[in-house]
Parts: sequence; C-alpha cells; structure tokens
Amino acid sequence: MQGNFEEYADGVNSSLDNDILLSCFKTLDSFTEEEAPWIVPGWIPAEQITLIAADGGVGKTSIWVDLLSAISSGRPCLLDPPGTTRTPATVAFLTSEDSVTKKLKRKLREAGAKEANIITMDTSADSGSILRELKFGTDLLKAFVRRFRPVLCVFDPVQGFVPPDINMGSRNAMRDCMAPLVALGEEVGTTFVVVCHTNKRKGASGRDRIADSADLWDIARSVLMSGYTEDQGVRYLSQEKNNYDALQTTVLFSIGEDGLVHREGTTWKRDRDFSQEYAANISKRVDCKEWIERLFDESARLRMRDIYDAAADAGYSSATVGRAVKELVDSQRCRRWCEGFGSGKMWWIEKTSSV
Repeated sequence: MQGNFEEYADGVNSSLDNDILLSCFKTLDSFTEEEAPWIVPGWIPAEQITLIAADGGVGKTSIWVDLLSAISSGRPCLLDPPGTTRTPATVAFLTSEDSVTKKLKRKLREAGAKEANIITMDTSADSGSILRELKFGTDLLKAFVRRFRPVLCVFDPVQGFVPPDINMGSRNAMRDCMAPLVALGEEVGTTFVVVCHTNKRKGASGRDRIADSADLWDIARSVLMSGYTEDQGVRYLSQEKNNYDALQTTVLFSIGEDGLVHREGTTWKRDRDFSQEYAANISKRVDCKEWIERLFDESARLRMRDIYDAAADAGYSSATVGRAVKELVDSQRCRRWCEGFGSGKMWWIEKTSSV
C-alpha cells in the first residue's frame, strides 16, 4: 500500500521532495500508543499549552508563581493533592509586565522556589534590544527553549509575545503563530503556560470569555479560569477545558498579605456559575453601597466590624459588604485603613472630602 501511495504522490507533483514529504507519513500500526503525561496530574498536560485566564487583579501572577515555585523545588502546588512530591526541575518565565528584581524574585523566594532552577530574561544585559524579538514562532524563542530545556515555561501576558504583525483577532494568523509551540514542546519536553485576560461580556462563558483571541481556547489543551467568589477574599480556579481527562473539581483559594496562594477547599461550581452569581448580585451590591453611604450621615468614620454587625440585620452578607466597600474605595468615595497590630488590629473606613 505504501508503494502505491508513493507512486500516486510522484504523479501528482514530481517537483516535491518525496523523501522529505513521505517520511512524515506511516501507517497507524507503526505508532506507539501512549498515555498523556502531566506536569500537574489532571490539570496541566506535559509538552502542551495550558491557558490561564482571569480578570485583572484576581491573582494570575500569584497562581503561576506558586506553580513555578512548586516545580522548581519539588513541593506540592495549589492544584496538587496533599502529600504530592516531585523531582525538582528547571522552569522558566517570560514576562513583559512585572519587574523581576522589584517584585517577582521576592514573590518566588517567599513562595519557596529554588531560584537556581528558574530561568528568566535579564533585560539589563539586552544592549541590542534583542529580547523584543523573542516572540511566538520565532527562531529566537526556539533557540531559548532548546538551550535551557525547561520543564515548564510561563508567558505572561500573551500579548507580549505575539509578533507585531499578527492580528490577534485573525484565527489563521493566531493558529500559525501558536502552533509551533506544541511541536517545540514535544521535541524538547517543555510545557507552556500562557496567561491572558478574560472579558466582561454579560452572559459570556467558555471560549467566549477569552479576551483578545478566542483561538487561544482552541490551541490550548487545558484552560483554567480564575475569578472572585461571593465569599470575601476567596477566589476560584476552574478548569473549563481538558483534552486528556475529565474536568477537575474547581479549587478555591485566597491570597494572603504575603502575596502567596492558600488553598481554601473545592467546589462543583464552574466559571459560568460564578459569573452568573456575580451578575445577579450586582443590584444587591448597589443597594449595599447606598446603605453604607447612609451610615456616613451619622458618622464620617466607621469601624468595619460595626458595619458587618449592622449588615446582618439589614439583610446583607459579609461578602456583599466587603465587595461594596471595595467598590466605594476604588471609586474614591471613601478610604479604608488599618490601625493597631496583631489581635488589636482594626479596620476603618471614612467618607472622602471630595464626595
């Protein structure tokens, strides 16, 4: 049969380099059947692309910092079951946003990373601005990955590594841009985690929630979405796509004052459930903000503990109060500060003079 195929190919286009072309084809019984390997079982498939998507401020950086720290040092990460062990490995991150020296080195160190196992860009050594050319699909990126052979490489954010001539809204262009990562990952043994933003379109879910280019959803083998729950300070990480296994149970987590992630439990809810809850509670938060502002009629300075106590009688949950206060602070209608230390720590808010 193979001989017939070769004769047919010769007849179709004799100018083709048949030796190169035909060496890329073989019968199915020549392939080895393999189980998909994992970097984090069930969550991040090895040698493929995993997408992490979230709104700004949710904690995307803290998530991948935890992941890189765990892989580099051999400890469990946020997504691992307790007691997980692994062999420490070389990892890498490429970012066009946060400073390595002013932020990320500290975050990784405090997260327990083995710094000698982490590779990243030294922009101070880039006198010729060559790092600006380090983009998806380029020979420079291939050279970097082949030289250091990291087990895991993070790109944050995706826009920083898309070539300037690529239209992120063009399906074919983005596929051609990102597809070489898969071949490179399987060749070298590198897994890629790509970070992007979600959009705020009402009612959107799944691939429609990916900002800039929904094709990122199609290219990725695993898609993780993160956002806030209605419980104050608690976030979720939901697996929305998994090509090699069943969808994993959503993980709940918080980010402490140290900037590190802390697992808070699991839930059956998905990103769509949380998005719908958020939309349903918008009107309640508006009412709660108005209620808090009326409290300022009695006192321009309010203790948060007293607000929470009074909110229960007014029919507002602590989560709704927390979000309402955050929105008031973000809009500069009030300011929030803390007094005291340890057990004597106390949070206050007051109405700003400009309102």
